[in-house]
Amino acid sequence: MAADAAIEGVSKRKTAQQERSKAKVQLILQTTMAMLGDGPADRITTNAIAKKAKISVGSLYQFFPNKEAIFYELFRLWLKQTLERLDDVGSRFDGSGSIGELADAVFESLTQNEKINSRAHWQLFRAMGSTEELVALEASHQAEVFKRIVAFREKFGSNVPADEARTMAMLQHHVTVGCLAAAAQIADDPTRQKLLEWGSKTMRAVYSIDSIEC
Repeated sequence: MAADAAIEGVSKRKTAQQERSKAKVQLILQTTMAMLGDGPADRITTNAIAKKAKISVGSLYQFFPNKEAIFYELFRLWLKQTLERLDDVGSRFDGSGSIGELADAVFESLTQNEKINSRAHWQLFRAMGSTEELVALEASHQAEVFKRIVAFREKFGSNVPADEARTMAMLQHHVTVGCLAAAAQIADDPTRQKLLEWGSKTMRAVYSIDSIEC
């Protein structure tokens, strides 16, 4: 399943065409993200979203049948931005330099602003197990990330067997997720810079593994 596929149970009811409708959809999405930044996803309801956005719940239901549909759209957009950043980083490396430098570039690109790495994003991430469709979207995204990590390694001459390369990509992905989530949780903390340094070192180490047996 493609990461941007529309799933009936959580897809938008209709696609906004007019500017006013597009603005309302953006308001719903932005309001939900702000609420995610304030607390767990399971405390959010469509009524609460509508109230905070100062629109009727009927207006919300014109575009989204439930809160899971809003989560789905937010996550889809986040995944799209993430993959675009990974592709941008990959295009800047031709195999020269080191894979550690590429790991630094990946980490910097994904932590440099809250539009792609914030507390709200990780609350959203934790909500992905709430429906079958959300789980499928996350699995699809992981597959896309794994492909890019394997491609990164191949640029630097990695000749790890395919099954081992995928396992290593899974490890690298989950370590990256952990480092990014930690950075987002202390966005305003004075120790953030030190954590970013630790995160960068951790990513360098895991990206530089040549074989699972080493």
